[in-house]
Amino acid sequence: MDGLADKVSAFVAGSDFDGLPPEVVAAAKAAFLDCVGVALAGSEEESARICGALAQQESRAAEATAIGQGFRTSATLAALCNGTSAHALDYDHSYLMGQPTAGLIPAVLTMGEASGASGRDVLAAYVAGFEVVSRLAHSMPQLSTHGHWHATSSFGTVGAAACCARLAGLDAGATRHALGIAASMASGMVWNFATMTKPLHSGLAAQNGVLAARLAAQGFTSSPATLEEGKGVFDCFGRGLECDASPFETLGRAFDLTGMGVSIKPYPCGGLTHAAVDAVLELREEGLRPEQVDSMRVGVTSQVFDRIMNALPANGIQSKFSMPYILARALADGALVLDTFTDEAAADPAIRRVAGSIVMELDDGLVETADGARPADVTVRLKDGGELRRRVDHSRGRPERPLTAAELRDKFDTCASRALDPEQVAQVADLIDGLEGLESISGLCELLGGPK
Repeated sequence: MDGLADKVSAFVAGSDFDGLPPEVVAAAKAAFLDCVGVALAGSEEESARICGALAQQESRAAEATAIGQGFRTSATLAALCNGTSAHALDYDHSYLMGQPTAGLIPAVLTMGEASGASGRDVLAAYVAGFEVVSRLAHSMPQLSTHGHWHATSSFGTVGAAACCARLAGLDAGATRHALGIAASMASGMVWNFATMTKPLHSGLAAQNGVLAARLAAQGFTSSPATLEEGKGVFDCFGRGLECDASPFETLGRAFDLTGMGVSIKPYPCGGLTHAAVDAVLELREEGLRPEQVDSMRVGVTSQVFDRIMNALPANGIQSKFSMPYILARALADGALVLDTFTDEAAADPAIRRVAGSIVMELDDGLVETADGARPADVTVRLKDGGELRRRVDHSRGRPERPLTAAELRDKFDTCASRALDPEQVAQVADLIDGLEGLESISGLCELLGGPK
């Protein structure tokens, strides 16, 4: 129904007690009476008591660091902050299913700091969580494209729970409960791309992972069928989609983290645009400039066409997902950097004029590969009547075209310098380089907090 969101929003915003019929008020009070009564009785049950015990612990806890924000808070709230921070710039590395690490490593650091974990512990926990997420992604490859779930949150929540269960030292039975609890917390719609809610997805994944593991550690239970083929997450999230649990057969015997490889982003914007960005930057290196362009057509795969805006952005967040803006910036500036995607930059009239000549189109001849590569085909019509064309099948940063160690370190230094001083940046890099030798990650986490 067109306008449904507007209709619902108007109803909610305009709702008022004076407009309620007496019988509705009576029914609402009866509902309150019933709910409060059963809540009081239910407060004596073990499930409520476990939640209450955790809440009391959290209310007096300063057990984990909020990265870059100079304070400590409870583990679950720190995980929410840190997971959101990890995905807020859309600069975090990607994989077949999205950005798994944006939820996993914040969960690992938070839970690891709170539990006094070593560097070896957090590395093992991260790998365990990544491998679980990877197998889920390969089991339901159409989850994002056809199911419209943002796997960073839906699968990421389960993966974060695996990480945290490992750090909590849970046995197999309790770990199964943690994964089942997390499966019921899983969420995240792709329709919230280009808004603040997209990075919130990874924040929720991290928070849910911590909470699920802590509940399971206290004896909280879940169904053993939540990760069974044909049931649980497969039936719920993959309804109507092709699902195959066979990728789990290699779990523990092969590692997708290296076998499939992650893609380290060279540009701080939606990864679905990167092949087109590479094409435009290559043409620019060969001499193309904005004043020469009459129009530009960008052929993309169906997932890119569905997820990336084909319009001019209204603000900095939207600019990260606007194909015309991103390519106009790449052509004009020869680079995409953090400051490319501010509100002020997105409003630049000169860039918007160039962007107005760029159109993204669905190209049925371009097909996403099984490992997540999404080719783009850029055609530029010149004002002198000429035409330039460039197709890119694998964007920079993917396993086929990896960034160098120097490029990765430069990216880290640039990003970390926004929150830390140069000495702290170097110290954090050194500690991560020797992570497996740390008896405790507390010193690393303290540095990550930034200015107090």
